[in-house]
Amino acid sequence: MKITIKSAFITIKTIIITFLACLTIFNGFAQEEENQGLKGASWTLGQLQFTDSEADDTSTFTILPVVGTFVSPTVTIGLGLGYTSTKVGDADVADAFIVMPLVRNYWGINDKLYIFGQADVPMMFFDDATACGFNVRPVIDYFLSGKVTIEATFGQFGYNAVKPRDGDAVGTTSLGFNLMEVNFSIKLIL
Repeated sequence: MKITIKSAFITIKTIIITFLACLTIFNGFAQEEENQGLKGASWTLGQLQFTDSEADDTSTFTILPVVGTFVSPTVTIGLGLGYTSTKVGDADVADAFIVMPLVRNYWGINDKLYIFGQADVPMMFFDDATACGFNVRPVIDYFLSGKVTIEATFGQFGYNAVKPRDGDAVGTTSLGFNLMEVNFSIKLIL
């Protein structure tokens, strides 16, 4: 699928407007309660990933720490800043700086088990290309203690596009749950 520069800008503008709409909707779900729960609490987590595939001769390294704060008992905003490096075959290594703002809305199942939806806008800046997207991810969050949780992400719904400096943008759409690729992370509440 080829995307012209004009439609790429329209797509990015649509992604940003959709992200802001989700932020507004998620914030609208937050209700004032006597128990303020985690409101005002900060949290941190991170992604550290290394893959090496002989099948397609690709190796990837990614580090993406994320920090956030609860703006209400059930809504949190955060920001991830990181780095990724990919090498395919004998080609040059592609390094990128990652910026990923996000918003999460939590729903409690019981005192220790929560589900939440995460809306994020990952942006990657390569030497000769940029990438931008919008994703919604379903996540299960289990509190091991008052300060440590384990999260399991098991799907992604979104659109991501890469725009080379001298070329047309190419986009991919992700729709669905993938129980074969569950990602785990540990979150610390500060």
